[in-house]
Amino acid sequence: MNGAGPEPEISWVIRGRTLSAGDVATARRLAGEFFGAGRCRIALELAQHWQWRSGSGRWKVRAALALLVALEKRRCLSLPPPWIVHGPVRRSGGLGPEGDAGRVWAKDLSEERPFCWQLADSAEPRRQWREVLDRHHYLGAPGLVGAHLQYLVYSRGGELLGAVGWQSAVERLDGRDRLVGVNGQAALRARFLDHAVNNVRFLVLPWARVPHLASALLGESVACLQRDWPRHYGAPVWWAESFIDRTRFRGACYRAANWVALGWTRGYAKRAGQFVYHGQPKEIYVYVIEKRIRQILLEDPAQPLLTREYLLAQRPHGNPPPQARRKQMSESLLTWTPKLPPHCELTAEDLETVRQDFNQFTAQFDDTFGRIEPMELCQLYLQGLLSDTGRKNVEAMALELEGPKAVRNLQRFVTEYEWDEPWMRARHWKLAAEALADAQGVWSVDASEFPKKGQESVGVAPQYCGAQGKVANCQSGVFVCYSSPKGHTLLEARLYLPQCWFTDEFQERREDKCRVPKEITFQTKPQIAQQLCAELWQEKLFPGQWITCDVSFGNNEGFLAQLPKEMYYLAEIACTRKVWVKRALGHPELETEGCPVEQLVQEKDLLHWQARPIAEGERGPIVASFARIRVYLNAERTAESERTLVLRNNPDGQIKYALSNAPEDLPMSELVRVSAARWPIERCFQDDKSELGLDHYEHRSWTAWHRHMRLVFLAHLFLLRLRHQYKKSPGPDLAASSGPAGVEFASAQGPSLLRAGMGPLSPTA
Repeated sequence: MNGAGPEPEISWVIRGRTLSAGDVATARRLAGEFFGAGRCRIALELAQHWQWRSGSGRWKVRAALALLVALEKRRCLSLPPPWIVHGPVRRSGGLGPEGDAGRVWAKDLSEERPFCWQLADSAEPRRQWREVLDRHHYLGAPGLVGAHLQYLVYSRGGELLGAVGWQSAVERLDGRDRLVGVNGQAALRARFLDHAVNNVRFLVLPWARVPHLASALLGESVACLQRDWPRHYGAPVWWAESFIDRTRFRGACYRAANWVALGWTRGYAKRAGQFVYHGQPKEIYVYVIEKRIRQILLEDPAQPLLTREYLLAQRPHGNPPPQARRKQMSESLLTWTPKLPPHCELTAEDLETVRQDFNQFTAQFDDTFGRIEPMELCQLYLQGLLSDTGRKNVEAMALELEGPKAVRNLQRFVTEYEWDEPWMRARHWKLAAEALADAQGVWSVDASEFPKKGQESVGVAPQYCGAQGKVANCQSGVFVCYSSPKGHTLLEARLYLPQCWFTDEFQERREDKCRVPKEITFQTKPQIAQQLCAELWQEKLFPGQWITCDVSFGNNEGFLAQLPKEMYYLAEIACTRKVWVKRALGHPELETEGCPVEQLVQEKDLLHWQARPIAEGERGPIVASFARIRVYLNAERTAESERTLVLRNNPDGQIKYALSNAPEDLPMSELVRVSAARWPIERCFQDDKSELGLDHYEHRSWTAWHRHMRLVFLAHLFLLRLRHQYKKSPGPDLAASSGPAGVEFASAQGPSLLRAGMGPLSPTA
């Protein structure tokens, strides 16, 4: 099997089974033989080979699958990728089956009855069941293995109303085990679990708004469960349970269907065979079908019946109260003071408002996650980026804000937790557009490098490092910035992987250690930039006809040629780039033979320089000199190769050269404006690295690198929004135009109260 390493010494026990070297070899053989049939088929074959059955006689597919996954993590074998992805999945398109969203629903439940229950026991109903849950349930469709039943429920008229899922009950639940008398008794617990079922999903479609529909469906679903579970798994159902997230739901339909609120979980979840604390207790609801459970299990007729009165009497005291739909500000946030730029002050009242604004801002990204704990960790991560912590890596931020207990959870948040990243990206872009979108908007693309000493981080290799001005061991990313008179921010980034990372030598590091997606192939930086820009332009959120870039992109004619025809570019080029002047009075050789662009500066009476203010600096306006001339890119002097060459002489005497495809009669003032707009992306790099920890990360995987970048972009956007909110002067925003990064000129009068760490650039910037 490809990817299988040498057989290690194994001592792995799962549900009482110890694996030998022969067992591992058998599992590896079956994984190779049934690789194309999927993980569940491999697990079924393994359970049948070992004659591994539950007490009810069913094959222990779920346990076999857990064992196979554990062996894969130890590199003993390779499994096919899972077919079902956990977590929320949002899809474009309609709300559901055609016609349901616009239907006028009945005002009385009797008009929808009798319900039609369809057991999803074939491929097409199962596909529809997963699709409905993926689209409409906040947790998406679960990966059901082992004993389970799936139902679709329809109204009398044939309209889909919802979906229900059942699977084997959780193995350990202290309050339940104590009530049924199996706490600490493994044999009795195993016998009880053969008759216990968990309501893993219950969904009523959002447009099915009929009074009492949810409780009616829940009640009938239990009747279907009692009928179908014994037929499929050979054991009657005694006990049904479910876990309610009280930050989202009140549990009213369960209570109306005669379920009993038993207590609360302790906030643990089982992952990779271990119980991990996630800090979000769920309320436990149970429905007792066989009230004689204790009498049957303990073989004692004197044991009490599990009646409603008995369950309520045994309910433990001191349970956590139901939580609000949106959790209140955390303790660390209540005392948090964001890091502010120099010369900015906040009153105590202002600071309290900033905290509330931050809480509301982070809440807008909660739907990225299916659970409350990653929502809280997202807020904590952003809080750390915006704090006064010297280093903005995970450990430093967690220790500063919440202490050692938060370090591991914050690490797992960016490396392992499920994110709906396309949704977060779309939400980020929408909020950024609300703050910045303007007809004078300008796009910029550039690369930024991150020096690294080791060899294990994703994409690290000897390559040109702008931070050090030489070839060095580093990572490099391609970034897209949008700037307007309202400010500027980074919108998108992609890590560049050098070609060496796609060789066989790097395969293990690329796929196993850094978890680079298999669909990622080698792309040059201009190709990455073109793809990122295309995705942004497709959304049509940010107006703007101009794009700027530095030499590495401006010298790439393929990149410029693929830009939309309606876009104008101002692309920096190398001083050695050869051009042919369109009209050079007194210098005919420049028209026929051409020359490097740097030679044009030396020619007498060829260029006409104009001094223009480009921004407000620390000591007043920053003035640069500009000149332009029409040139051709080849000796054939074709109309397609005609461009405007823009020369900019900075106050430090450094001359920059840029080509533009804009019309020849474009006003010089517009070229000056766009030339100044080239620098916001440099300002973003400077501010995000110095203030928001853009380069402080210590993550090694592909996923974690991109998640860190997105969170830094969100932190920058929060400061940008605050700057707009607290700006005291009605004039142009200083922070958005300070230094050459500015898009519009502004005086230093009336600075805003809060700025995203953006001070004036020096004349040499």
